[in-house]
Amino acid sequence: EQLSNDEQLPFRRLLFNQYLLQGNITAAEAVIEKHQEAFLATGARGTLAFLKGQYSQADEYFNEDLQNLTAISGKETVAFFGLPGLFYILSSIRKKDRTSLHSIARQISVALTLFEKSEESEAYTFLAAVVNNQIDQRIVEDEIRLSEDYPPNSITVLFAGLAQFWLNASLEPEIETEIRSFYLHSRRSNYDFFTLALGDILSRISPDKSTYIKEITAISAVSGLSPFIDILEPEEPWKRGLQALINVSTNAMKDFPVQDIRLAWLIAFDSGDLIVRPREQKRSADGLWSKGRPISLARLHSTSKLPYLTLQDRKICLAIQKDDSGDSQPLYTFNNEKLLPALVGHPLLYLNYSPITPVEFVSGEPELLVEEREAYLHIRFSLPVSDEDVALLQETPTRFKVIKINDDHRRIAQITGKDGLTVPIDASEQVLTAIGNISSFMTVHSAIAADTSSPGTQDISVVTADSTIYMHMLPYGSGFRLEMFVKPFKKGNHYLKPGQGVENIMAEVGGKRLQTKRNLAEEEQRAREIEELCPILDLAIDLEQENDREWHLQDPDDCLQALLELQEIKDRVIIEWPEGEKLTVTHKASVKNLNLKIRTNRQNWFSMSGNLVIDQERVIDLKDLLARINESSGRFIQVGEGQFIALTQEFKKRLEELNSFASDQESDDPAEILIHPLASLPLEDLADQALTKTDKGWKSQLNKIRESQSFKPELPSTLQAELRDYQLEGYHWLSRLAHWGVGGCLADDMGLGKTIQSLAILLKRASCGPSLVVAPTSVSTNWITEVSRFTPTLRIKQLSGKGRAKIIKGLGKFDLLITTYTLLQQEVENLSRVPWQTIILDEAQAIKNAATKRSQAAMKLNGFFKLITTGTPIENHLGELWNLFNFINPGLLGSHRQFNERFAIPVERFNDRDARLKLKKLIRPFILRRIKSQVLEELPPRTEVTLEVTMSSEEMHFYEALRQNALEILERSSENKGRHLQILTEIMRLRQACCNPRLISRDNSIPSSKLDVFSSIISELIASRH
Repeated sequence: EQLSNDEQLPFRRLLFNQYLLQGNITAAEAVIEKHQEAFLATGARGTLAFLKGQYSQADEYFNEDLQNLTAISGKETVAFFGLPGLFYILSSIRKKDRTSLHSIARQISVALTLFEKSEESEAYTFLAAVVNNQIDQRIVEDEIRLSEDYPPNSITVLFAGLAQFWLNASLEPEIETEIRSFYLHSRRSNYDFFTLALGDILSRISPDKSTYIKEITAISAVSGLSPFIDILEPEEPWKRGLQALINVSTNAMKDFPVQDIRLAWLIAFDSGDLIVRPREQKRSADGLWSKGRPISLARLHSTSKLPYLTLQDRKICLAIQKDDSGDSQPLYTFNNEKLLPALVGHPLLYLNYSPITPVEFVSGEPELLVEEREAYLHIRFSLPVSDEDVALLQETPTRFKVIKINDDHRRIAQITGKDGLTVPIDASEQVLTAIGNISSFMTVHSAIAADTSSPGTQDISVVTADSTIYMHMLPYGSGFRLEMFVKPFKKGNHYLKPGQGVENIMAEVGGKRLQTKRNLAEEEQRAREIEELCPILDLAIDLEQENDREWHLQDPDDCLQALLELQEIKDRVIIEWPEGEKLTVTHKASVKNLNLKIRTNRQNWFSMSGNLVIDQERVIDLKDLLARINESSGRFIQVGEGQFIALTQEFKKRLEELNSFASDQESDDPAEILIHPLASLPLEDLADQALTKTDKGWKSQLNKIRESQSFKPELPSTLQAELRDYQLEGYHWLSRLAHWGVGGCLADDMGLGKTIQSLAILLKRASCGPSLVVAPTSVSTNWITEVSRFTPTLRIKQLSGKGRAKIIKGLGKFDLLITTYTLLQQEVENLSRVPWQTIILDEAQAIKNAATKRSQAAMKLNGFFKLITTGTPIENHLGELWNLFNFINPGLLGSHRQFNERFAIPVERFNDRDARLKLKKLIRPFILRRIKSQVLEELPPRTEVTLEVTMSSEEMHFYEALRQNALEILERSSENKGRHLQILTEIMRLRQACCNPRLISRDNSIPSSKLDVFSSIISELIASRH
């Protein structure tokens, strides 16, 4: 309280912020309660309520404070200062009320205006991107990236991470690195708010979520803070994936030389004036181009030989002129007569007010139009003509036509006048004579045809109009623009829209004056046939330009599909490309075009090689083909400069499966890929459909698979149980896997009898050698009970006391060793020496973490048939499945890194359906899961399983101390009345101690083993959706 009155208000608000960031909600609330006047109309109460997850209360507080702020300030446009302003926006977004999105956007704009260059301003821009995306589904990646102009702080990093996660369901590497850095810093500095918020983001995108979830849970429990990332669901990841595909495909088509710096030109057209602004852009690590920085005309004028300038750039630079006539610095401007032709066909022109929108400049020529208007003919020039030799016509906001003007054109324009020349229709003959002469130097579109027998028009030849459809394909942004034309004169460059305009055309073509009469109806019919025969155009049509028959295909794969469809009707359409640009789909390829060779490699793995024959001269090696499939976004594979082959959908699917199932280990031959022996089953279709040469090993493997599929085992005669139909099916499945010589995962719901099915296969194989069952301590006694009841011919062995090595060494046929995961870890050296006939890991999620000693011990066991049983094969993430399969069928899912790249990350982070289906196809033969609803009719009314729980050493010591204390109490009360009640009381206390030591004393910190077992059962029940 040593501060002055002027200092106390900001200090209290700073103190509130400090407590907030430290996650000390109680202290923050106390500051508000003690100094309510300091927090009037600040949004502080709403912020605390929001962070506690009390969203309805937060809305009330924010609205109340906003009304007070408006009343106090006397202004209509107000915003909360600092952190409360950001949380007010988050609270508004959370309501998902689409009608209020524009209001939220305005509120963000107000905040940015009032608090420009504040610590929170960049965070507001990220929230603006989120709101704009909800309004119109627009996403601009640059809007959710950290600015290069300012060093990142914890607030901007947090909100950048939220925005990227909500819009893309993932983080860019740069922001992920920053988030991890600030997360570690906040943990060290005890800023629990940032630790929780940043950790919550990391828990959604990191393979190992458990560390972050544990931290978040602990902070929430202590501070009362509630994670808020779930107020919005992340955008479906296909949007980000689509943009990545566009980038990959665009690079593959090599529209422009690959370089890290380029020059883009921003175009503005205002009141007839053209403004061109150059910008130097740099390519980022992810292949995207920066917004760019302005580059002066003076620099381009003096250093137009910059290494990254293209030939077209240099042509534009040559149009820059220097004016030294003034007293001040030289003035650099463009000479339009040189500039406009240089802009024609340039691929990097964009709108000044929308730098991602491409602009197109094309060449044109002057035209004279003769139109019939009732009793008159109206003659007019196609565009205004000035004294300049080049004119510019804006056809659409993004399309300009550059037209060269000569003196003859100017003379015609002067005669027709600004508004055109109107003459009586009776003067048609004179008009035809005039336009007949004019057609020698410009094209004439006329409503009336010339009589070639008349004076002045005798040298005009009449030709039949050509109604063939032409399709122009031009690079446009990340894809292509398709535009349909007809060319009535087969020679020359007179392109017109099919079915539009006037019938009669006169022009000079190849030094001759020609006249033709178009068949507009036939042109229209042919154009419609092309549209019907090219379904891809229906997906790409721009409705605003439908009458002009112009399409924009954003994805280059769609362009290639359009090209393929057009090539199939090449007798009806002619495809034309701009100079220097051309793509062709040279061939179609199916699985039948693939040559494969499969041979047996080391340890019964298989090596595969082959090639795809395109034609007599071109062959693609299998390994190269798979690499190209990995890089391609669709079914088109680049085979040369601008040349592609089209794979059938079936072929593409088979190659993608081969990519997913092949091992990342190197084969003996660098040209071969290595295939796990068990992957032969899902790859059998590919081998059958291709032209395949195999060896005895491959054929033997397939024969073994077919034999196991038809194998029908009998139940052991000494099994003292009657299996239900689904249990018998499970036994047959296990027997077939064992016959095949592979491992399996029995993942039936809890209560469906995994144990009895496992005992049946144990008994069937017992005559061949010893078997091993590893189970949690709480379940091992149940195994002993079930074995004694259902398979009495099995001899139960246990590891207890001394002589464990001797017990293990003496195991033989019909011996079944039942042990725990703890003892497995302790006796792994002895257990790993035994060639077990059958190994069963019960509740196998116990080895889900590959880094634990328990898992490493299990991997050392050697057995002919390995089985894992679990009701929850995946508890947290797919990485657990990899470790379980690494026990039963090592190498099938590849290395851990390969598994993450091919399956875990695509499925968990991007919800990739194709990756999920490939994984399912790969593991389906080795996993059996039935849920209760599938076998409901076969289930008994109730199944009881008794689990015996062993006390921990701490519990045993506590129990023994309690028992000794009870004996002392009973000795002292030996002669008292009511002693029998005291005995019952002490027995009850001992029973309570067996359940949970805290039933005796609430302050007791000894963990309860019973509660731990109960918790694991509940988790399994929840995971099984009971």
